[in-house]
Amino acid sequence: MKKVLDAIIVDDETPSRDELKFLLSTTACIKVSGEADSGLAAINLAAQLKPTVIFLDVQMRGMSGLETAAVLRVIPPDTLIVFASAYDEYAIKAFEVGAVDYILKPFEEQRVKTTVTRLLQYRSENWQLPVKKVDVALNTKIILAKLPLFYQGVIKLVPYSDIIYAYTDAGNVIVVTTEGQFEYGGTLAEMQTRLINTAFMRVHKSYIVNMNKVQQVIPWFKGTFWLRVEGLPNTEIPVSKGQIKEIKTVLGLK
Repeated sequence: MKKVLDAIIVDDETPSRDELKFLLSTTACIKVSGEADSGLAAINLAAQLKPTVIFLDVQMRGMSGLETAAVLRVIPPDTLIVFASAYDEYAIKAFEVGAVDYILKPFEEQRVKTTVTRLLQYRSENWQLPVKKVDVALNTKIILAKLPLFYQGVIKLVPYSDIIYAYTDAGNVIVVTTEGQFEYGGTLAEMQTRLINTAFMRVHKSYIVNMNKVQQVIPWFKGTFWLRVEGLPNTEIPVSKGQIKEIKTVLGLK
């Protein structure tokens, strides 16, 4: 693990960011590499800097801290999250089970130092444990119906309803949307997991399709199918034999 932890501070109030930055500067173990005043700014900054830890305010205008954390757990996936909140101690217990730590506003110097000490105690072999705890906590608190996608070095949050299909190309996952093509930062399997209990289906080892966008089913050789989707009349998506029965059930075909 790094001797000096790279951190970014996310808070929509400048005084709060300044206060926390000052307290963190009193220890040589934390280097504040950047600051963000909104959830979207934090996501793009984290993708660029890949910090060790993110100090994240829970209540922000626009995207809340929890909505932001849900995306940050994908980009970058190994970053630890420390929540900051003005909630009282009773309310903060909801976050304690999921975050590596939390700090209460107004910040206290000794409490911040305790958090830094706790962060330094994590070793590489158990680094994933608190990360997974955050995942569990977030999954029970919020469902973000948007997918973080890359385009020209910027992350765009695309609503599920705008996604048509996704496919693999030379190890990359390309997502075709109503606004164009973007790249997903994970694997197709990871995307499938994120889209569970939605209208998306893994119709082929290399394809995920938004079934709400399917307009035509083309019968093919030996009982196989091709799918044509909304807005792309010249695009045909293959359906693997193992998925034909499920596709028929979803589409109401006999």
